[in-house]
Amino acid sequence: MEGVSIVPQGSSIGAFTSSAGYFHIHVRNSTKTLVISYVGYETKQIPLKGESTLTITLNPTRSNLDEVVVVGYGTQKRRDLTGSVSSVGGNSIKDLPVTDAASAIQGRAAGVEVIKNSGEPGAQPTIIIRGLSSLHQPNPLYVIDGVQVPGDNINVQDIATIDILKDASAAAIYGSAAAGGVILITTKKGSGAKPSINFDMRYGVTKPKLIHMLNTDGYIKMENVLNPSFFQNATQTDTLANTDWTDVLYRNEQNYNLSVSGSSPVTNYLFSGFYNAQKGIFLNNYSNIGGARINTDFKLGDYIRIGENLAVSLRTTSPVVPRYLC
Repeated sequence: MEGVSIVPQGSSIGAFTSSAGYFHIHVRNSTKTLVISYVGYETKQIPLKGESTLTITLNPTRSNLDEVVVVGYGTQKRRDLTGSVSSVGGNSIKDLPVTDAASAIQGRAAGVEVIKNSGEPGAQPTIIIRGLSSLHQPNPLYVIDGVQVPGDNINVQDIATIDILKDASAAAIYGSAAAGGVILITTKKGSGAKPSINFDMRYGVTKPKLIHMLNTDGYIKMENVLNPSFFQNATQTDTLANTDWTDVLYRNEQNYNLSVSGSSPVTNYLFSGFYNAQKGIFLNNYSNIGGARINTDFKLGDYIRIGENLAVSLRTTSPVVPRYLC
């Protein structure tokens, strides 16, 4: 697990696990006890006994009532929250072959229905929370790191948690904009004393399972058997097109993600960038999106912190243009 805290007992200086779950820590006394803790899991104490390599397993806590949920402009403990909330962790969606948060939560949150209305590149799914409330069902409100945003142009690899506020009591602070529910997204922060560089690349190949199609020579031979007069007077059959339309229609998708993160006693940082290119089955039908994010936090004192969450994205879409023959 990423971000697990490892601290020698009686000390205030420790380490965090990397994205792969590894950690390195220097302890002067080889008989000390390590305290391992992580939100949602039972704290464990491991005596070193002179060992230099450890394999540690944490058990989930039976009660999550003390977990903190970000609601509106503040935070509340889950046991004090009267509204209905569903949570999805970033670790459970980071390996999914999806490019938007709506598709990432599909089937992972009770009472939340995600419908893909179109297979066109860049098409946003429809999200229905707790069933239809009106004939003109409003879209849910997206709030990323406390900022209301108009859509879902966020890199899935940057997501730490997704909390879905389902009912009126949980979403009341946002007013009428929350009529369709609220999707709260918290992005990742830097962790670990050493800088961590992560690169992720996905290349999707679309290959339909169809019967073997005839090429030009095979088509001519078939016609000569079924309809011998069709090519009887043809003299330039070698100029006929030989296009594999299956290969032309079904094209590929590519996705790239790069992030650099780290922390120190006074600062933590995350720099990330992504690019996704999707092509449709129509010619010149595509949707490309790229973006970058900067999350930094500086500790100026015991009670003062400053930082920023900055995100930019650009989507270029070429939709399907209907053409009619007159």
